[in-house]
Amino acid sequence: MLAALESKKINDKLRLKISDFIDKLNEWREEEKYLPLNELIWKIYNQTDYYNYVRLLPSGEIRKANLKMFLERAKEYEKISFKGLFSFIRYIEKIKNSNNDLSAAKLIGENENVVRIMSIHKSKGLEFPVAIISRADKKFNERELSDSILLHQDIGFGPQYINYDKKIEYTTAAKEAIKIKLKNESIAEEMRILYVALTRAKEKLIITGVENDLEKALEEKKELLENYEKENGKINHLLLKKYKSYLGWLQLVYLNNENISEYMTLNKISKKDIFKKDEKQEIKTEIRDIKKTKEYDKITEILNWKYKYEDITKLQSKMSVTKIKELKTKEEKKQQMVEIKPRFMQEDGRISGAEKGTLIHLILQRLNLRKSYTKKDIQEFVEKLYMKKIISEAQKNVIPIEKIYQIMNSDFMSKVRNAKEIYKEQPFYTYISTKEIYDTESDENTLVQGIIDLYYIDENNDCILVDYKTDYVQNETELIEKYKVQLEIYKKALEDALKTKIKECYIYSIYLNKEIRIF
Repeated sequence: MLAALESKKINDKLRLKISDFIDKLNEWREEEKYLPLNELIWKIYNQTDYYNYVRLLPSGEIRKANLKMFLERAKEYEKISFKGLFSFIRYIEKIKNSNNDLSAAKLIGENENVVRIMSIHKSKGLEFPVAIISRADKKFNERELSDSILLHQDIGFGPQYINYDKKIEYTTAAKEAIKIKLKNESIAEEMRILYVALTRAKEKLIITGVENDLEKALEEKKELLENYEKENGKINHLLLKKYKSYLGWLQLVYLNNENISEYMTLNKISKKDIFKKDEKQEIKTEIRDIKKTKEYDKITEILNWKYKYEDITKLQSKMSVTKIKELKTKEEKKQQMVEIKPRFMQEDGRISGAEKGTLIHLILQRLNLRKSYTKKDIQEFVEKLYMKKIISEAQKNVIPIEKIYQIMNSDFMSKVRNAKEIYKEQPFYTYISTKEIYDTESDENTLVQGIIDLYYIDENNDCILVDYKTDYVQNETELIEKYKVQLEIYKKALEDALKTKIKECYIYSIYLNKEIRIF
């Protein structure tokens, strides 16, 4: 592309376009290092104007929906701890190659010949030939008005008065004032929602509701309309507050207008009408021994049918490396990833052995492996983590400074320090055949994910894989037997990602303070 810029065969206009594209490409490469993936993709959409361009193409709305769905996939991808554009592209390629779900977004417009079920809020701005408002008799939600403390953005808060000595409680003037204010605002909001619901239909609107005794309810409302003085011909607002459902309001409107029958019809359907039986229809019954019928064998075959790949349905499609290690080594105790708990979640400030191991991993992850550290340097580094609220005081006190100092000044760390490239805490995923995990003949694959503690490229351009272990063991053999399966998966995942062979795999035992070669 740079050669094209220098070529004399292209005109100035094309040269300007190429130059502008290179500038944008370099800008995106820099922003990819720190921008979240979905923000980067959205920025590319806007800067290239591609998002608006696809709308002008055939099936533009579907294309636009697909771009939105792609953006959501990128956002969801980064939520599971994986980061970076390269990893995301590899992830999409894996899904595509394994024939997994990459279907187009589904787009249904308001004019599609389908029945759509939605809330009134969701229907705002849409119109349909026929609309149905169901359960109009449902009472408004006033549960929050019974809370012990009521809040209002203008008035403030109104608490319930409680006298613990006399063991009595009652409402306060402040609470009652807020309660009245909130109730009025709630009624006003419900009216706005009802207006939205009533204006969705173009041709016909059907409203359904349940009333235990319709005649009695209508008679009661008719009497109240006569007793409550009208306000400029409109229903008295005090009467509206008396009813707490759309159905109650609509009945008042129906009774208050003489010419309403031109626009609104009230239909009563009783329970008997719905469940009415046709008495003329005779029900014939016949008892037959099914074993003597021709269909018995076929029915038995259908009922006893078993899915050919039933075993596969019981297998997990996604697993962690730790879980696979448990299955293969048949450990009795499940080992789960231990997170560093915040101070308020710790019990009596005690730190478990597993949490201590996680703390050591944290320190090794954050230390600069190319730098030599003294005990004082490490102590100051731990102190900074405490000052930044990354670790608690209890956690700070249990971090073995001497042990970390020995690791950072070991022969092993000297090799790492002189490496050409160093990579720490690298998340990965890979596919492993279920044959390698379970005792099955299935050819299906299982998605495996995990995090590699450390790998580096040495002076000879060889890749070395290292995994830290804090287990209290007597000898090297225990660690090798326990974690060999895990290192095999790490090795396979890294070789797949880097497209190169891993020369050596090590476990670095924190307890034994030595590296142990596995492969």
